[in-house]
Amino acid sequence: MRQRRIVFANRKGGCGKTTSAVNVAAGLALAGRKTVLIDCDAQCHASISLGFSPYAEIPTLYDALVDPQKTIQDILTPVNWPKNLFMVPASNQLAAFELEGKRDPETRSRLAKLLMSKGMHQFDYIVIDPPPTVGLLFVKSLIAANEVIIPVQTHFLSMESLAEMVRLVYQVNATVNPDLRIIGILPTFYSRQIRLANNVIQEVKKNFGQDMILPLIRHDFSVAEAPGFKHCIYKHAPESYGADDYATVVERLDGNCSIQFQGRGAKEKKAKMRKKQKIAARSKEKRK
Repeated sequence: MRQRRIVFANRKGGCGKTTSAVNVAAGLALAGRKTVLIDCDAQCHASISLGFSPYAEIPTLYDALVDPQKTIQDILTPVNWPKNLFMVPASNQLAAFELEGKRDPETRSRLAKLLMSKGMHQFDYIVIDPPPTVGLLFVKSLIAANEVIIPVQTHFLSMESLAEMVRLVYQVNATVNPDLRIIGILPTFYSRQIRLANNVIQEVKKNFGQDMILPLIRHDFSVAEAPGFKHCIYKHAPESYGADDYATVVERLDGNCSIQFQGRGAKEKKAKMRKKQKIAARSKEKRK
């Protein structure tokens, strides 16, 4: 299959960008796709979510960016679970790189060269988690990718950041990366009980079309808990709505895979069973 380089990008923090990058990458690996997750954020949240300490003495993206002698193989690290998932961990030194790189033209193009090197040809998917602010690494992530997914929290202020993000992608596409395109808008923290959330979904459909909206990620505390246990959602809470939702997103993105894990759909089945029991109970009451 043709390699796909997907960046999860949004200027607005708190939209589930890193959580989505981690769980989509893990889901692709579960589906048998050889996947690497690139953490480009000095906060190191994607790395931490999969068990990599930002203080551990291991090679990180920063080392490869500032040292021309290092290759991508020098910093690739397999993730404990699932198999087929590899990590390029971040370090807090990436904050310094934002300043250093702006002064060094050779360093500025280093990220794209790393992701397009021969060592990366083995991967089916490259998933990139950039910083949440528009800086050097954010823009270079867009240049290194060929597909963009924009996570959008289903809140009112998210619509403004979505519009700004779309304009930025179009600008990068028109100037430096003609292959870059938006492949989906991912609604996160969705709750159907909140009317505003449904209004946001309808507004996105109106402006971008039904086909551009990826399956909804429902609000689920298990998703927020998983990074604290250094696991993706499929290992931390496989019976959760979050695991179901992210698996559905992965299957939609790949189009030719099915993710199977113990516990998938358990909450949905229990909810349907409870609904049937309530209907049966009401029918019994009416007969009396």
